[in-house]
Amino acid sequence: MTYIRVSTMTPLAGREDEASQVNQELVDYYRTQKGCVSSHFVKAADTSGEQGRISFWTSESTADEAATQERSLELRSSLHLLVRPGHQERSFFDVAATSDAPAATTS
Repeated sequence: MTYIRVSTMTPLAGREDEASQVNQELVDYYRTQKGCVSSHFVKAADTSGEQGRISFWTSESTADEAATQERSLELRSSLHLLVRPGHQERSFFDVAATSDAPAATTS
């Protein structure tokens, strides 16, 4: 079952480029880690200025392992200084890939 991490944030005024750079570095780093299926840097399609990361992992444990590596911790720590308080960190499972997912119905 695929494990998905989503992080969204709004950079502080004037720090947008720096936040983008750190987010891209995190994405690039995660792509080299065991268990990473894919990792993406995203920006909001609206004018909110939000940006973030979406990563797909083979398991929760491989995502946790990558997140607790020294390089990841350093980058995420520096990112906290560049974004507004209240950024979101969420995790999901791809339920369509499991037999527990409800069957699709058509009408």
